[in-house]
Amino acid sequence: MSLTVASAALDLAWAEFGAVAFTAGTLADQAACVTEVEAKLKRGTLGASTVPTNTQVKNWLQRAKQELAEVRQFTWRRRYVTATLTAGTWRYALPPDFQGGRVSLRDLTNNKKITVTSAHQLDVLYPDPAEETSTSGALICAVKNMELWLMPPPGADVVELEYERSGDDITATDFSWLPEIERFRCCDFATAEAFTSLHDYDKAQFFYNRWREGLSKAVRSDGKKRYSAMGFRARSVFQA
Repeated sequence: MSLTVASAALDLAWAEFGAVAFTAGTLADQAACVTEVEAKLKRGTLGASTVPTNTQVKNWLQRAKQELAEVRQFTWRRRYVTATLTAGTWRYALPPDFQGGRVSLRDLTNNKKITVTSAHQLDVLYPDPAEETSTSGALICAVKNMELWLMPPPGADVVELEYERSGDDITATDFSWLPEIERFRCCDFATAEAFTSLHDYDKAQFFYNRWREGLSKAVRSDGKKRYSAMGFRARSVFQA
């Protein structure tokens, strides 16, 4: 028994709508965050041969963004993108920073919302997609791993996808989608990692604690926002 690994990548050109950036503030971009970490380390300007290196700090800042996107539940982690489909094709690659969770799909060409169902339900309704006739617009869709399946196979329609981003941005230097308080938290995490690389574990633990405290406050804040959006009423006993 053998398995032939795919030699061609499944791809689709998604384009983001114009985005509204949070206030630039003190930490407007990645370079400013690196400078903030340097100030806390008090080891001068970091470069290619320092410990830690400038590149390592940038990597830790990038990881911090992804960890924030993993635990935060508020709206700034949502992303809206559009793409033009290929007539008769039902499998499409999701954006590379797709993190799973709730998705929403709109058919802009036919002015309708496409129902999102489970992969199992899609297979029950359409066991053999190749036998389905292409239509002017898909009726349902499902997420299978990093793929978006649409049935029946749509035409060359324009669709809008809303999804949860991972924080692993195509442009790694982009911090504009994070509120500035989150950028400071990213710096705390990167500083903790930097002191760990220097084997200064007491200072590393101090900044790890600041990072965790920041995450805890952010999660509680998210909960209050969601609760207020529900009129301060639990929808079930599990939310009481």
